[in-house]
Parts: sequence; structure tokens; C-alpha cells
Amino acid sequence: MLFFINFGVGSTILSLLLFPMFFFKPRRFVSLSFILFVWQMRLLGILTLKVKNKKSLKNLHSKIIVANHPSLLDVVLLISLIPNADCLVNNSLGKRNILRVIVNTIYISNGLAFEEISNQFAKSLAKGNCIIIFPEGTRSVPGKAINFKKGAARLAIETGYDIAPIHIGGNEKIGLRKHDALFSFHPTERYHYVLEVLPLVSIDEYRNMPKGMASKLLTEKLEKQLTNSTS
Repeated sequence: MLFFINFGVGSTILSLLLFPMFFFKPRRFVSLSFILFVWQMRLLGILTLKVKNKKSLKNLHSKIIVANHPSLLDVVLLISLIPNADCLVNNSLGKRNILRVIVNTIYISNGLAFEEISNQFAKSLAKGNCIIIFPEGTRSVPGKAINFKKGAARLAIETGYDIAPIHIGGNEKIGLRKHDALFSFHPTERYHYVLEVLPLVSIDEYRNMPKGMASKLLTEKLEKQLTNSTS
């Protein structure tokens, strides 16, 4: 419960204190806010965080970040590590979430038509931003295999930008998983997060294929790569 209270109150306070910065460097503002939030959670002993191949994130630009999605905290951790991160977000977050002003201003809604999403991806990537997308479309279901939709692969092929896969592992995220009861938490230990930055996936080999086949093969490759990670 402390996690939810801290996130809600902390987000509100940081938004008020750092609001002017939001207009000048909105993505840096959000990243800084999440860095402070993660730092608080680590200081309080609620979670640990280890990042494998972290140096690969330094000066990372114009890449589509593809990750599995085991918990509520995944996007927070990724944005805290990638200050120039854009994100494809659930359309509902722009309507009722405490951060809806930020969501509607700087992130890309999945409620748009594919052509418009692709156009916004291309514009953001051309500016040097990285874009986070979870190909499962929602949080993973505990006990079930990762099942990626083709959207991330389609967008990579359509825009022509390479993919940086990141596997999110660690211990079981009880209380932060899909279908877990609100305010539930891990009964025996803190949350351990291990993020592994995997090798870049070039889309060069898919450029001359029919788009349907290319999307299918690229999706299968990403799904296999993230499923086989040991983090």
C-alpha cells in the first residue's frame, strides 16, 4: 500500500514543484520524477534494481524499446533509465490517470489509427527519442508464456528504425501483476528487478520482404529473444 500512496502523492508533489521544467524538457521532467521515485523505493527497501549491460543505454537514440511487461513498475523503471524516452500508452491513461496531463501532452496513444501512430513514431524517432512499447499489449499473465502482438514489429518496419530489446526479470512481482488484488504485495520479500539490455535487432533483413511476412518473422524473433533471456 505504501508503494501506491508514495507514487500518487510523490507524482503530485513533483508535478507541482517541477512543473515549469515540464514545458521546456517534458521527457527529462518525467524521467527525473521517476528516477526520484525509484530512488525512494530503493532507499525504503521496497525494491532492488540491477541493470545488465547498462552502458548500452548511454547515448541511446532513435530506437524502439521493446520489453516484456510483468508488472506495474516496468514503464517507470525504463523511463528512469532512458531520459529521452517516448512511449506508446494505453488510451485510457489519458482519461483518468493522475498523470493524464503529461500522458496526453508527450506520449502516443494506442487509441489512434495505425497510420497516425506510425506517423507520430516516425516524428519522435527522427528527433532522437527512443519509444517504449510492450508488444504483449498488457501486463503478462502469471504462469503463461509471453505472447507478442505484431504492432511493435509493424511500427519498426514501417518507420525504418531498429529495435533495442530489454528483458525485465527478477523475482515474482506479486501485487504488481495482472489480476492481482489492489494493494496486495509480495508476502515474503522485497521486489527484485533485473533488467537486461539485449543486443540491438536490425530491421535490414526485413526491408525487402512483404510487410505481413516481415512483421510475423520479426515478432517471432523478438518473442524468442525475450523469452530466452535468463535475467
